[in-house]
Amino acid sequence: MSMQRTGTPPQAEGRQALPGNIPASAPQIDLRVLQANERTLLAWIRTGLALMGFGFVVARIGPWLREQEIDRNGGWFVWTGAAFLALGTFCNLAAGVRFVRTRAAILAGKPIVPGQAAVLSLAFGLALLGGLLAVHVLLG
Repeated sequence: MSMQRTGTPPQAEGRQALPGNIPASAPQIDLRVLQANERTLLAWIRTGLALMGFGFVVARIGPWLREQEIDRNGGWFVWTGAAFLALGTFCNLAAGVRFVRTRAAILAGKPIVPGQAAVLSLAFGLALLGGLLAVHVLLG
């Protein structure tokens, strides 16, 4: 099975054939741009997974602290951990949407317009949750 598109004129010298489901109408695309888009997606996914893992740890430490009678308000950690889990989930969803939109723009030969909403939401959400954790640690 060939990875090249069928019915496509021979590629120009020095250019690679486009594998996968890239439409025949797509302009000549540097595969490094598509691969960079995929690396960005994977970086966002790693960030989301790290947030979700941290949220799980924070959520599970609250009941343990309550059981050890170190912190009587362990339920607070459960809600904070759940918020980190939700933020990690949002990060992964935003990464998927961003990847699809960027890939479509690359394949269509249109300019890529990076959005700020996901990045700023993540940054402000993390700042808020980090601040809440800091206050709880200082006052607890």
